[in-house]
Amino acid sequence: MSEPEQSPTESISAELRIGSENLRFSVEITNEPVHIHDLLPFFQRITDKVVEIGVKEAEQQGKCISCKKGCGACCSQLVPVSRAEGYKLLNLIESMPAERQQVIRKRFAQNIKALKDAGVLQLMEQAVSNNDRMQLREVGINYFRLNLPCPFLEDQSCSIHQDRPLSCREFLVTSDPVHCADTNPETVESLSLPKRITPIIYRMSRDLNEAGRGYLPLIQILESAEALSSNQASEPAIDLIKQFLQNLTHN
Repeated sequence: MSEPEQSPTESISAELRIGSENLRFSVEITNEPVHIHDLLPFFQRITDKVVEIGVKEAEQQGKCISCKKGCGACCSQLVPVSRAEGYKLLNLIESMPAERQQVIRKRFAQNIKALKDAGVLQLMEQAVSNNDRMQLREVGINYFRLNLPCPFLEDQSCSIHQDRPLSCREFLVTSDPVHCADTNPETVESLSLPKRITPIIYRMSRDLNEAGRGYLPLIQILESAEALSSNQASEPAIDLIKQFLQNLTHN
């Protein structure tokens, strides 16, 4: 019996200047066509490295990260996720045991109903569709005031921490955690990052899907399942990595 053919791979090594440090990495990648969501583990690792650099720079300025396990105030915010992440989160939910899946789906449904009853859902959809920052900011404040915990929040901690969205990875605060109960930018100081990965993945998700924008609110991934699962275009993995690095360099 002949051995199955293995997909050819290529090694990509890079060194990028991110803030005050050099970020070095090497990745072994297939040149077979893949979906962008297949590369999310790589994008997550890069995001974590960029955040580490941001934390070091903040500490050099005498600041410290206030976020700790058990502090889930930010987990009631309007969280954007790329279409690629939305697809992966759908798969994550569907892989859960039936009983657990039912709990998570019920939480999503309850939050959607609360948003609809408060008149925030339609405003949120309009803001996202228009990609209007001012509208998104206003809707985000109204969303936060409804106190709707993320469906994945358990005992004030993220139950999918390893798979949490890139926007969650990038959001840390250096101000007193007592202020996290409000969204006032004058009292809540978020960590300043030398680079942000989320806009890059939004753009790449948009380019690979013909639905237009590359992101959506996390709370809508279940009702957007059909759209997220359709038009899943693919490109050679190497090309996607190179595209990501070009964006990261010029972002």
